[in-house]
Amino acid sequence: MINVHDDKALIELFKQALWEVDRKQVESVDLNAKISELGIDSVATFELIGFLEEQLELQFSDEQVASVQSLGDLAKVIRANA
Repeated sequence: MINVHDDKALIELFKQALWEVDRKQVESVDLNAKISELGIDSVATFELIGFLEEQLELQFSDEQVASVQSLGDLAKVIRANA
């Protein structure tokens, strides 16, 4: 299982998730990146979150998901549920 406290590991997982749900390949991304700036729509965003929940065997509340604006926010949600 991935170390959710390792920023680099989470970034790699985010990149994999982007590829899996929307065939988007990003070379350079960091935790400050806004999800809206990644070029995916709201449906793909929910699919990305679902992919992460499945890969990490976690479940996020609707309130947590609604608060996510950046990859850093998403990392905080992941870490809070790990």
